[in-house]
Amino acid sequence: MNSEPHIQRAQDLERRIRVYEQMEESKDWPGALNAVDYTAMTLMTLVLVIGFYVWGY
Repeated sequence: MNSEPHIQRAQDLERRIRVYEQMEESKDWPGALNAVDYTAMTLMTLVLVIGFYVWGY
């Protein structure tokens, strides 16, 4: 029942799990957002909402 594609898929899944576990152990996630990023997104959203409200008023 264990054909070659199934074995390769299982090996690939194991490799991916190991990679994610290693990334989880290190606190430096590439592309992770921090508090400054969330603050900037919130401010930009507020500026856009208020700007379009004033523009349409």
